[in-house]
Amino acid sequence: MSDNDHSCVYGLRQQARCLTSVKASTDISKFLVGTVGTRNNVICLLEYNDETNGISPTLFDHPDEVWDVASCPTDEQLLLTTHSPASSQTKGKKVTLWRQHIQQDNNGTLEALADLEQPANRTLWNDKDASRLLSLDSKWLHLSVLDGSNSSAKTSLSIDTSAIIHQTNLTTSLQQLQNAVWNPHDSEEVVAVGGQCIAGWDLRSGSTTFQKDKAHDSTIRAIDYNTNKPHHLVTGGDDAKVNFWDVRYLDQPIARVEGHTHWIWSVALNKFHDQLLLTSSSDTLVNLHNVISVSSASHFEHESDDQNPDASYWKNYKPTDGLICTYDQHEDSVYAVEWSPADTWTFASLSYAGRIIINQVPTGEKFKILGV
Repeated sequence: MSDNDHSCVYGLRQQARCLTSVKASTDISKFLVGTVGTRNNVICLLEYNDETNGISPTLFDHPDEVWDVASCPTDEQLLLTTHSPASSQTKGKKVTLWRQHIQQDNNGTLEALADLEQPANRTLWNDKDASRLLSLDSKWLHLSVLDGSNSSAKTSLSIDTSAIIHQTNLTTSLQQLQNAVWNPHDSEEVVAVGGQCIAGWDLRSGSTTFQKDKAHDSTIRAIDYNTNKPHHLVTGGDDAKVNFWDVRYLDQPIARVEGHTHWIWSVALNKFHDQLLLTSSSDTLVNLHNVISVSSASHFEHESDDQNPDASYWKNYKPTDGLICTYDQHEDSVYAVEWSPADTWTFASLSYAGRIIINQVPTGEKFKILGV
């Protein structure tokens, strides 16, 4: 099933691998994309108008290939890029904090404010404390703290994960850290994936809070944490599977979603309606799933009329897990999917060809969730 009727497409001239939402923009849906061309690389700011179904782009010249981009949760003008020159043979990539300066001709400039002390492959901003940054390279997690003027960032903690993230049946290049996420319910915990392992880390002690080996049959590349349910997260791997976990009970996944035929690059739970899950893959597809059985919405099915005034609706509508829709407009690996912080029903996806597509949850599914 495909739903392409209301898609909005924007194409870059360069290839691209990283996409993020502008988290501080809660009125207008905005997304940032970074390119990895051999030259003329840019950061592209995309502003989506849902009334006209149109995209307004702003381009910022960037000196290097952009491998990761992160938007400040409190100031939409601030962003981090993880970058390296196209000719670089160094293992670690540089991380720079920038401020956008937007001009009137759909172009802008980036002002470099600070560089992180440690090289990294990816950097995550803490949504609850914008002064705290988590970066990861092949085996290290680094916690950095920005000063009040955003002019410097000092590393306050470094954690060597190599003793945990290690699988003997994988090649050395696949034993490295692949991704991480802050725990939205505990700002002192992060969860990282590498090889076939998932592990939680306490940033106060530097020790593990939990560990699950062989969580997938091959390399895990994607992870997201449910903001509405403590202890619940989702992972995606090269085995083309998506697993849901309760980190208190790690013997086996509490649920599994299939539907892709190649590597899973990105998973994203909706922050408000966590029964909605986006997945993207090297098979060129974006899938929208209903995962109500492992969501915070599942408890409505068990409430009585006295406990819940909407219970009569839930008695008539029995939602079930399943694939809602497949979006098949991409022609290359889809490296990222992101929900908009400004509109809970809007999301964007990015493929390697530099194609960004903004879609919305189908109207019928939206009405079912809202109970209208």
